[in-house]
Amino acid sequence: MMWSRSVPLVLAMAMVSPFVFSGDVKTIDTSNKQPTAKNALPPELQGRPPVTKQTRLELIRTMQAEFGFAKKLIPKGEKGLELMSTGQISPDDQSVAMQVATYGPAAKPGDKLQITDVIIKNSEIVFDINGGSKKKGHWYDHVQVGGGGGMVPVHQEKGANNPGCTLALVFPKYVPEMTATDLKKLLSPLIDFTVKSPTQAYIDTLPPKLKQSIENHQALVGMNKEMVIDALGRPPKRIRESDGEVDYEEWIYGAPPADVQFVRFVNEEVIRVEHIQVGGEKVVKTAREVKVNAVTGAATVVDPNAPQTASAQAPSESSQAQTAEAKKPPKAPTLRRPGEEVEAQKGAAVGKDAGELGSKPIPTSTGSEPEWGTKPVSSTTTSPTNPKTNSPEAPLPDEGQLPPLTPR
Repeated sequence: MMWSRSVPLVLAMAMVSPFVFSGDVKTIDTSNKQPTAKNALPPELQGRPPVTKQTRLELIRTMQAEFGFAKKLIPKGEKGLELMSTGQISPDDQSVAMQVATYGPAAKPGDKLQITDVIIKNSEIVFDINGGSKKKGHWYDHVQVGGGGGMVPVHQEKGANNPGCTLALVFPKYVPEMTATDLKKLLSPLIDFTVKSPTQAYIDTLPPKLKQSIENHQALVGMNKEMVIDALGRPPKRIRESDGEVDYEEWIYGAPPADVQFVRFVNEEVIRVEHIQVGGEKVVKTAREVKVNAVTGAATVVDPNAPQTASAQAPSESSQAQTAEAKKPPKAPTLRRPGEEVEAQKGAAVGKDAGELGSKPIPTSTGSEPEWGTKPVSSTTTSPTNPKTNSPEAPLPDEGQLPPLTPR
């Protein structure tokens, strides 16, 4: 009875099934789907399974306490840096510069650093650089001993914060199976693990033009002392001088009759490069060619056509004249009006016109006419001339020397 009831249902399904299942079922092929830039993996790591426990131990043992050289500025702070498996770094350079200004740098380009801890999670690997960003304590930091005078801690931490930071290497879905070489290659945008000197590591972070100048042993205006040492070596002779109010230090390379090069520093920056060749030709450069950030250590090449010079240039002739004018002592106060002539004698009164009263000192009398209220300068005087005879008249005798009168 039950079988007879189910026959119509079976027949109905048989009649409908050719129309439902006759077409091909469309499936989505995800094998050839291109991953986005955010969750992409390098070609050598695509298709690999998740990392195994044995590989985890191998990576931690290899990377723990590994040394490298910083290729970019790494700031202190708890925020740290995030490096995607595609090579993208966050935050950006401007945010990193702000963190450095607030907390200071954990490593500058070319500085040697150390990975002090490695933690592998589901989709990221976290590295502590130079001690990490979080303060790590010890069990005995909480132990105190004391007596009647109070309690004293057994151990006191010297530094409040560690001088390092945290770096997270992020993968799209999971940490794939890899070797230590693959992991170091993923970290290469920030850290260089190749065996080299700190100087070479720093040179590799510089722009191509600046790097080529250092390799060709050329000093550029705007370099700091470390760059000049990398390019020319330590100077055999140094002198300290002053140009007006500016103190400078000059490094001298070479000695006659060979080429001589003078590199002048003001405030740790090259402001002048002078090169005297064997033939006597002299080349002097004062225009800024390189700009170095004193905080981050990042260097950029300056356009030579831009009218920009080093910030610490030595004073020019006009500025020196202004400085000398400012150094002059103030003039003594005077009652002379603008445009009046300078007095002829020191201490004599000066007037506007030559004939003005008190304009000049009264000259000493040298003629026969005595000054008012005074006696003649000398007893010898010139006799007046008789207009009729045009001959000098006899001088008048004194009153006491007149001859006696005789009657006629």
